[in-house]
Amino acid sequence: MKSKEAKGNKRKSNFLQVAPANYLIVCEGKQTEPNYFNGLKQEINKKYGNKVEVLIPNIDIKGTGMNTTSLVKYTQKIINYSHKIYGQVWVVFDKDDYSDEQFDSAIKNCDYNVAWSNPNFELWLLSHFKKVNRYVSKDDVLQELSAEFKKNGLGEYSKSDKNIFNKVTSEGKLNIAIKNCESVEGLNKEGQASQRNPMTKVYKIVDGLKEYLE
Repeated sequence: MKSKEAKGNKRKSNFLQVAPANYLIVCEGKQTEPNYFNGLKQEINKKYGNKVEVLIPNIDIKGTGMNTTSLVKYTQKIINYSHKIYGQVWVVFDKDDYSDEQFDSAIKNCDYNVAWSNPNFELWLLSHFKKVNRYVSKDDVLQELSAEFKKNGLGEYSKSDKNIFNKVTSEGKLNIAIKNCESVEGLNKEGQASQRNPMTKVYKIVDGLKEYLE
């Protein structure tokens, strides 16, 4: 006959949660990208930080200012020396001024998840406001993003804006951005990354974390 203690332990085990994966997000940029992801992290912590019964992912964000090759080496160094086990490792960089060959090679030779953007990370920010399904230069993206900021009463767009996440994700815009990027990817899924403009894979990071914001 099973003891009451054994039954109690079995009952408790039914409520055990699997801990979500730790995230490591290493960004090429030192301002916009880490500001955005830190904003996302803060919102998750604000919602669940005091709820001990809810397990949330630990998210480490690094803004480096490094080029693509150095970025991957730096990511490996973090993993080697960290006491944490990262279940989700993302390297974030742009096409920007890199040659097609440099960009495609960096993605191909990276052993981690790559959230690349062509032409730049601001394309992801712009996707919160509109779907972009035509070729755009990095200057085009910046101009259109600045126009959207003004139209929505958000002031001037700035790469150093620490409130960038809250500004662009208000009124359900986060889900809009993900849907816009998924739609564009469906239309533009052939060829090397360097030829797939416009395209940003940043939505894949956010899509994996959005459940903690809902």
